[in-house]
Amino acid sequence: MIAPLQTLSLPALLLMLSFSAHAFDFGSVLGGGDDSGGGSNVFDIGEMISGVKDISRTITGIDEEDEIEIGRDAAAVLLGASKPVNDPELQRYVNRIGRWVVNQTDRAHLPWRFAVLRSNAVNAFATPGGNIFITDGLLDLLTSEAELAAVISHEVAHVIQKHHIKAMSSLNTSGLSGVIKLASATREGRSNQMTTQLVGEVKDMYLRGLDKGDEFEADSMGTVIASRAGYDPFALMAVLQTLDSIDPENSGLALLYKTHPPASDRLDKLEPVLEQFDEPAEESPMLQKRFNKYVGKHS
Repeated sequence: MIAPLQTLSLPALLLMLSFSAHAFDFGSVLGGGDDSGGGSNVFDIGEMISGVKDISRTITGIDEEDEIEIGRDAAAVLLGASKPVNDPELQRYVNRIGRWVVNQTDRAHLPWRFAVLRSNAVNAFATPGGNIFITDGLLDLLTSEAELAAVISHEVAHVIQKHHIKAMSSLNTSGLSGVIKLASATREGRSNQMTTQLVGEVKDMYLRGLDKGDEFEADSMGTVIASRAGYDPFALMAVLQTLDSIDPENSGLALLYKTHPPASDRLDKLEPVLEQFDEPAEESPMLQKRFNKYVGKHS
């Protein structure tokens, strides 16, 4: 359950989550060529990859300034419910992977931030404008850096496609124009009533979840993005298989099951995309060692 919006120092929280990727040279490790984590798969579906690069140009109706403003409010709601894990090394590691992933898209210029939240729930969230949150309940189920990159890439795809803006527009009685009005009012001075309305719509969005078609689309696009970043494109399939194997009565899965299609359905929808790739690539020892160093000690 998402808690009510608390009084947060959001700039301080977001600053804490904003880490530099420059000290970690993913390009030299993953290569971007045939010897990278995803092998030759990176360039096997060039047409789909071009679609990822161009897709944000096809979505209109809200400017990035408003999109980012809405994302700040959404991030405040999520951070009001669960705080970041107090592990700076882990947070830096996740941010570096996230930055490498978003660099494969044409929206790398957004103020992207990535964080692991302290929560037993198995889930991940994105906000408009580029805030990505992963619960440590989900992180503990992952077994490789490729799986982590796959989860991040799925959430990045939601941001690229502006799925959350679409969902909020369906909740607002005035549609997209109403959402834009609430976002723009932040810079002009938003009334308490408008703030309450926006926060309520954000909470409803995360409790209801996105359209099933949007989740399937994020799976497909996320797979392409992760592959472009040099990771095994079959990693998301592995994550979904893990989720599908967990007892559905597990309380940690309650919100995930409420807001997402069944993992088995997502696997079925993902299959045609995966048929365009080679066989799964084995995680390189260097990537696995790095994952174990930062995530293993957390588990």
